[in-house]
Amino acid sequence: MAVDGADAGHVGRPSRYEEVVLGLLRGDGATALTAGLWLLVTSLFTGLFLTFVGWQVWENRMLETRGRTAEAQVVRANYEGRGKSMNVVYVSGPVGTTAILENPVHRPAPSDVIAVRYDPRHPTHLREADAPIWRWPDFLVTVPPAVVGCLVVPAEWMRFRRRLRERRG
Repeated sequence: MAVDGADAGHVGRPSRYEEVVLGLLRGDGATALTAGLWLLVTSLFTGLFLTFVGWQVWENRMLETRGRTAEAQVVRANYEGRGKSMNVVYVSGPVGTTAILENPVHRPAPSDVIAVRYDPRHPTHLREADAPIWRWPDFLVTVPPAVVGCLVVPAEWMRFRRRLRERRG
C-alpha cells in the first residue's frame, strides 16, 4: 500500500515530489520537530503572501467595478523617499472626506484639484482617475513567493508526516 509515494516497508523514503521541491531548498527537516517548524514557517509566509495578493485583487476589483470619479484637493504632497503619497480632501463626491493617495502617477502641488477614482463604500480607497488600477509591480513582488509557497507547503507537509511515521515506527 503506497502512502505519499513510499511503500509501507520503506517509511523513510521521500516521495518524488518531496525530492524535487525540497531538493531545491536547503531546509533541514531531519527530525519531526524541525520538519514541523519548517512546515509552520513556510505556511505562515505563504499565508501572508496569499493574503496580501488577495487584498490587492479585492481592492483593485472594487475600484474597477464600483469605482466613481470625483475631484479632490491636494492638501499635502510627499514625493520624497520610497513611499510617495498625497493627502487629499474630496471637493465632489464624498465632500469633506480626507484620504491618502499612495503612489501617485502625477505630482500635483498642494491646493491643486485632481480627478480621483474611489470606492463609494470606502472613500479612502482611491487612485488618480487616469492611473492604471492594476499595479503590476506589486503583483510581481508578491505572486512568485505565494506560488512557490503553494508548491513548498504540500512537500513540507509530506515530509512532516513521513518524519512522524519514522518516529512512531
